[in-house]
Amino acid sequence: MKDKLILSSASVAAGFLNGLIGTGGGIILYFTLRFLNNRAGGGIAQNDEQMKDIMVMIVACVIAMSTVSALVYMLKGTLVYNKLPVYLPAALIGGVAGAFLLEKLKFKFIRKIFAALIIYAGVRMILG
Repeated sequence: MKDKLILSSASVAAGFLNGLIGTGGGIILYFTLRFLNNRAGGGIAQNDEQMKDIMVMIVACVIAMSTVSALVYMLKGTLVYNKLPVYLPAALIGGVAGAFLLEKLKFKFIRKIFAALIIYAGVRMILG
């Protein structure tokens, strides 16, 4: 029951961030699912398959959050449609490529890429 409350609270926070700033929800879910997985397993050691399963669950949640956020933006009239033909096809191609690579790469390497992106984004946001 406690795990469900933690996951539900984190999911609300993830959805809120996704709707508010368009990013960050996946990061919250990553750390929450990893925490819950560690707790269930009794330690921090996780194999590649467990971590890849977590990443797949996060992607599914991000798709749902992003779809709902985009629908709300559309209903409010704030979605910029003329930019979609530029970004959407490239994002879909990148998503397919990333999904295929997830199966081929070690999670240790994926985690380093993820950490580097978070650090880079944080520094860029702080420096303006």
